[in-house]
Amino acid sequence: MAGFMPQGAGAEWRAHWPVVLAAFSGMGMSTIAQYTVSLFIEPIEAEFGWTRAQIMSGMIVTATVGVLCAPLIGSAIDRFGPRRFGVAASLVVPVCYGLLGMTSDSIWVWRSLWFVFALSTLLLSPALWTSAIAAFFEKGRGFALACVLAGSGFSSIVMPSLAYYAIEQFGWRLGFGAVGLFWFAITFPLLTLFFTSPNDRNRADGQGQATQRSANFGFVFRTVMLSRRFLQVALAGLLIATVVVSIVTSLVPIMSSNGIAREEAAAVAGLLGFTAIAGRLTVGWLLDHVEARFLAAVMLCMPMVAILLLTQFPHSVPAAIGATLIIGLALGAELDLLAYITSRYFDLAFFGTLFATIGGFVTLAGGMGPVLLNMIYDATGSYTPALLAAIPVSLTAATLFLLLGPYPENPASGPSGH
Repeated sequence: MAGFMPQGAGAEWRAHWPVVLAAFSGMGMSTIAQYTVSLFIEPIEAEFGWTRAQIMSGMIVTATVGVLCAPLIGSAIDRFGPRRFGVAASLVVPVCYGLLGMTSDSIWVWRSLWFVFALSTLLLSPALWTSAIAAFFEKGRGFALACVLAGSGFSSIVMPSLAYYAIEQFGWRLGFGAVGLFWFAITFPLLTLFFTSPNDRNRADGQGQATQRSANFGFVFRTVMLSRRFLQVALAGLLIATVVVSIVTSLVPIMSSNGIAREEAAAVAGLLGFTAIAGRLTVGWLLDHVEARFLAAVMLCMPMVAILLLTQFPHSVPAAIGATLIIGLALGAELDLLAYITSRYFDLAFFGTLFATIGGFVTLAGGMGPVLLNMIYDATGSYTPALLAAIPVSLTAATLFLLLGPYPENPASGPSGH
C-alpha cells in the first residue's frame, strides 16, 4: 500500500491503521438508514396504506435535527475529541433504529420514533470519523479519508440484501432490529478497542486541551462559516447530496417502478458498494496527487449518466446495473471530496465544526431529497420527472467546486498530535 503513496504516508499508516479500521466501521454504521429504509417502503405501504412520501417523511425529521445541531456537535468533537461520541453511538444508534419497528398505524407515532432515532444519529456525523484521520494523517490524508469513508460502501454492499432477508424471514418490524443488531456487533468492539484521536490521547495523558488550538463556535461562525468559500462548499455539498442520496435511498423502488422484480432490484442495488468503494479509494489516492476542485467537477457530473440510463432504458436490467455502478462511483467520491476539501481549504483546528456543518447540509439533502423524489412519484406515478430535474443540479454543484480556486497557502495549523 505504501508503495504508491507519497513519501511518509507509509509511516502514518503503520502507526494509525487501527484507528482507520475502527472509523471505517463507524462510517458504515452512519448509513444504517440510508441503505435499508427503501426496503421497508413496500411492506409498510402494504400494511398501513401510507403513501411513499409519508413513509419517507421520517427522514425529514432526521435531516432537520441533523442540520440544526451539526455545527454544535462538530464544535464538541473539536473540543472533547471524537472517541466518547463514537463509542456512545455504537450503543445508542442500533437500539433506536430497532425501535422503528414498534410503530403503530399512526403516522405521528412513526414520525416520533424517527425523532428519537434522529437524536441518536447526532453522534454519527461524518466529522466524527474523519476528524481523527485528518489529524493523524498529512501525506496520505486523501487515501486514509477514502478508506474510512469506504465504510459506507461496505454498508451499501451488505445492507440491501441483509435487510431484504431479515424482512422476508422475520417481517419488517423485526427487520429494523436485525439491522441494528448487525451494526452493534461490528462497531462496538472495534470502536471501544481502537478508535481515538490526538485530542483523546492528550486527555488520557492528563494534558487536557493544553496542546489543542481551538476557538469557540461563535468565532468559527463569524470568521469562517460566513465566508464565500465555505458557503460555496456547503452549497455544492447540499446539491450533489440531494441528487446522489435521493437516487441511492430510492433505488430499489425506482427499479421496481420500471418493471424490474423487487428481489432482482435489491440484488442490483447491492452492487452500489463495489463501485462506491472502488471510486472512493481511487479518488482518495488521486486527491493526494491532483487538485481536488478539478477532480470534483468530473466526478460530480457522473450522476447525469446514471439518470439517463434509468430514464431512457427503464426496463433494461443491464442499464439498471450500469446506472447503479455509475451512481456508486459518484457516491464514493462525494464525502471523500468534501472531507478533503474541508481539510485543505480551512484550518484543521476547526475541522470538526466545519465538516460537521457541511455534513448537516448533506443530511438535510438526504432527508429532503428522497421525500421530494417520492412526492413526485406519488403525484405522477413515475420517478422520471424528478430524475431529469437532477441533471442541472449536478452541473451546478460541479461548477461551484471549480470556482473554489487553488488551495490557500496556510489554511491549517498542520496535523494535530505530530
